[in-house]
Parts: sequence; C-alpha cells; structure tokens
Amino acid sequence: MPDTKKLSTATGQLGPICAITGKPLTFAEAIVMDDKFVSYEAYVEITGAESSTEGKDISGLKLE
Repeated sequence: MPDTKKLSTATGQLGPICAITGKPLTFAEAIVMDDKFVSYEAYVEITGAESSTEGKDISGLKLE
C-alpha cells in the first residue's frame, strides 16, 4: 500500500510530492532518485546535471 502522505491531487491528478521541495508533481514529471520522487529542478540542483543539447529558437512559434 503506498504512503498516502507522499501523494497529492493538487495538480488535478494523482501524483507524488517532491521529496526535496514538497512541490506536488504528476507521475509524468517526477524523477525517481534513490527510491524517492523528485522534481526536475531538485534533480538538477542535487546532481548538477545539464542538458546535453543547446536550445534552438524557432521563429513564428508562440507559446502561451
């Protein structure tokens, strides 16, 4: 049985709570690290990992 104290529906769907920041996540955006769910931001802060590619600007694309 999962520990219900580590789950949340704050994002509109059931998901884990980040073990580092306490931010509610969806399972799709959570990263498993040492048997705990963490957010991408917490993962980058702890591991120092970076993207292996550089971003690319695309003209005409509007993000809302």
